[in-house]
Amino acid sequence: KKEGEECGSCYGAEEHPGDCCNTCDEVRDAYRKKGWAMLDSNAVAQCKEEGKMTTEQVGNAEGCTIHGTLGVNKVAGNFHFAPGKGLNSVQISLQGLITFQRTDYNVSHIINHLSFGKVYPGRHNPLDLATAFNSDRAAMYQYFIKVVPTKYHYLNKTVIDTYQFSTTENYRKLDGFQRGLPGVFFFYDLSPIMVTFKEQRSSFLHFLTGVCAIVGGIFTVAGLIDSTVYEGQKIAAKMRIGKQI
Repeated sequence: KKEGEECGSCYGAEEHPGDCCNTCDEVRDAYRKKGWAMLDSNAVAQCKEEGKMTTEQVGNAEGCTIHGTLGVNKVAGNFHFAPGKGLNSVQISLQGLITFQRTDYNVSHIINHLSFGKVYPGRHNPLDLATAFNSDRAAMYQYFIKVVPTKYHYLNKTVIDTYQFSTTENYRKLDGFQRGLPGVFFFYDLSPIMVTFKEQRSSFLHFLTGVCAIVGGIFTVAGLIDSTVYEGQKIAAKMRIGKQI
């Protein structure tokens, strides 16, 4: 450490005598190198102080906007947005969220756009402009996405491999954070079925058949109207004759 600089404790995980851990991340890294799990980050002064700062930010209604692309493997998986920091160890990755467990963390969100693969004409993304607001202290939003492989054939013989998807959602209120972690989670799985779309021009014969069908329909409707009017006139004439008699 530098002269005059405060030296934070590594809580027994220092690699060499005199090593300093001045931030919560440094304590976590020291524990990770030792292969230890940090069971209670609230007992670590550095984490406790950073947790207070984060709580103040959350209390000030701080939010964020996220955009970008993500490459995923063609197997079932998930991605999520949750408070905390991802670390290499599974135990530490989960513990990175503990500082939020006793705070009010609002996971209200708006999904402006979410899609898989390249864009093709007429594609509908069911989660575009999806909105979710919650008033509970903490909650977990889960989106279960079924991704369907899709081929789109253009008129110019260009073929693109892309995807479309359907989704269902689930909302869980977290009581004391005993049954989950606050955040927005997307679980995706690939369908074994592929959908193919093809652009095709109608032939002249198909066009002619359509025109004939329209003309035939017009004549049929005109005949029904003419018949109705004629029968109405006959009934009206009989009524006039009856009155004269």
